[in-house]
Amino acid sequence: MKTALIVIAIAMLTGLSYGQEMPDSDPWYFSAEGIRTAYRYQQSFGERLRSPVRGRDCLLGKQRFAGSFRSKNFSAPCRFVTETIRHIKEMLVAGAARYLFPLDADHAHLAIPLELWEKKYRWLPKDTLLSALLEEPTLAALYHTAEHLIVVDGNTEEGNEEIKKWKERRNVLGFYDGRPIQILPPDPRGFGVGAPASYYTVGGFAFLASPGGELSLFMDGKAIVFDISLDIGDGEPLPDAALKTAAN
Repeated sequence: MKTALIVIAIAMLTGLSYGQEMPDSDPWYFSAEGIRTAYRYQQSFGERLRSPVRGRDCLLGKQRFAGSFRSKNFSAPCRFVTETIRHIKEMLVAGAARYLFPLDADHAHLAIPLELWEKKYRWLPKDTLLSALLEEPTLAALYHTAEHLIVVDGNTEEGNEEIKKWKERRNVLGFYDGRPIQILPPDPRGFGVGAPASYYTVGGFAFLASPGGELSLFMDGKAIVFDISLDIGDGEPLPDAALKTAAN
């Protein structure tokens, strides 16, 4: 529903301002200018995520926050919140993402070193797996950006080369041990790629800019306000093969 409403908004706003959105009329993809226009609406009037993480105090030095998954409450380290914010800011600085909403960047797949998964986490009950993973210093997050971007001429003020760079940088691995993000090699078809073979992907989280968001970061002198939510999926493993065959 959320994505559908944004797609309707972008079609209306961009159609009124620029005319035809793209040459092949594929409703899944939009030009860079169309995505920018829709994001302006999301930032000013967009809805918040369901069950956002209450992590504002993590930005003030608190060490832990109260999380929940499958109606089960748990305590988690603020490292998850602060490092996720760092990932997002580094993606914005690197040009791997521009906007925090479904047409660009709005989710990540959690990943754990494969050897550690087999030894420590594989047999944990599903309702405790997420809370255990958030405590793991070697946890990583696989981000897919430019979800609905198409590289086309027209309806944009910047050259195609810059748009291509945005698309090529759309697969990003973030680490929760302080290491900088790693931009993964692009799929030649522009699809989302899976985590490196040494990682196992399981579950994930969502994030979304909105005017009432819980969290914030500063970029070019401006605050970006957004939410993070753990309330997506059911913690089932996300097969890398599927990530490599769909624009995920």
